[in-house]
Amino acid sequence: MKIDGWTVEKALQVGLTMEQGAIEMYTDTQKRVSNPGSKQLLKELAGDEAKHAEYFEKALKNPKKVMDSSKASDLTRVVKDLGVSDPLKGEPLSKDATYQDILIFAAKSEKTANEFYMALAKQYKGHPLARMWEEFAKMEAGHKLKIEKEYDEVVLADN
Repeated sequence: MKIDGWTVEKALQVGLTMEQGAIEMYTDTQKRVSNPGSKQLLKELAGDEAKHAEYFEKALKNPKKVMDSSKASDLTRVVKDLGVSDPLKGEPLSKDATYQDILIFAAKSEKTANEFYMALAKQYKGHPLARMWEEFAKMEAGHKLKIEKEYDEVVLADN
């Protein structure tokens, strides 16, 4: 995705759209699984994405406030990447998608979101918003880690 020349508002709008898509995916998937632990994980992920979407909605109303508050972000946290889903082929989700298909799709989506936010951080290097984008990238990497752990514990344990 080419981001050169994007306005702050355009970047925030695309972030909002991505987060809304993730909320829908996790909420829909939650209805399709029976394992209580899996349901809880998907509920937590949907909740996290809802917080992100809310943040972007507020930021779109007042981008200046986001720029001022992003300076305080803590970027010392490092998120481990298991890379479990990286070699797997991701397919668009169908109505008949298995939980394995959904986890692969979700992990790939989180990786895409992480890369998108890192590209924005690079684009805004030296700008207060760079820190905000870096923090969102780390949060998405954390989601990918949770999904890959679920994949490892549920899907790979069954095989």
